[in-house]
Amino acid sequence: MIIDTAPGPAPAAGRPRKPWRRRLWRMVTVAFGLVVTAAVARALANQDWSVVAVLLRRRDGAQIGLLLAGALLAAMVGPLLGMLSWRAVLLELGPPVSPARLVRIFFVGFLAKYVPGKVPGVVAAIKVATANGVTLSRTLVAGTLSTLLVHLTGLTVGLLTGAQVLGGQAGWLVLPALPVLVAVCWPGVLGHTARLVLRLLRRPEPAAAVSGRAVRVAVLWQTLSWLVSGLHLWLLAVAMGAPAGRALPLCVGAFGLATVVGVLAVVVPDGLGVREAVLSGALALVLPVPSAVAVAVASRLVTTVGEAVLGGVALGAVTVVHRRSPASVAVFVRGDERDAQTDRA
Repeated sequence: MIIDTAPGPAPAAGRPRKPWRRRLWRMVTVAFGLVVTAAVARALANQDWSVVAVLLRRRDGAQIGLLLAGALLAAMVGPLLGMLSWRAVLLELGPPVSPARLVRIFFVGFLAKYVPGKVPGVVAAIKVATANGVTLSRTLVAGTLSTLLVHLTGLTVGLLTGAQVLGGQAGWLVLPALPVLVAVCWPGVLGHTARLVLRLLRRPEPAAAVSGRAVRVAVLWQTLSWLVSGLHLWLLAVAMGAPAGRALPLCVGAFGLATVVGVLAVVVPDGLGVREAVLSGALALVLPVPSAVAVAVASRLVTTVGEAVLGGVALGAVTVVHRRSPASVAVFVRGDERDAQTDRA
């Protein structure tokens, strides 16, 4: 990763950074890190690890080890591609942000979903974004657009599963893909949606707008993210004896569909149970029901472990870079002055 070593703007004259504020920020950062670590550890402890033993009984240890390693890798690469989708939108809305800051902002928000109650995690993620040069309105617009694209592309990828479920009636599946087509052909619609959200929140709009090219690039990266992430489910299904050829489109589509449906079920934390129900129903087309349920549970385990490892490694790497090259990341860029003043208004 290439880190921007250009120094940030010097602090305004007459307004030196107060030592107590630096200490307070460090204390808040450490506290948030401890909360996220505890939340992720709790999520891992609550997983059903017995499914690993179920998988081991299906094949020899070496084969299962390779399949599990591949599944874990797919579960880690997928979110990285999702970060590139979010990055394509964010960079269109303001001045450049260095790769190290982008990684910090994204993965703090990424891991914040494990924090109980959601709200403290969201607030902390916004604070980290602001401290790293991304204004509040820019953060909200990028987050809103990215969330829309995640849901739309996830449902579209889910059509791969619907084709096997509906058979000859699969032609109706073109209809759910229309919103993605609209986003690609008329990206201004997403911009209007984001501005509407900002008005409802009574927040100012960012100085720049998202171009059509940025929306198309974001759609491409996010679609690729779903396709790669879904491979982990396919590898788990193959480990349980599913036919590789038929299971591939089914598993990739089912993961996108189940994840989005689980997220939209806001009354259930992280779609727990809802996602597994959708996955089990789809996997039952290629596996016995008990095996389908085991794969659905194993999917939750693999994605949780993958996200925890990926987020921890990414934030750890940024911390190392920060300590070794303080000039590249020690001075926080506050965005252009006009946007910052507008956000404070």
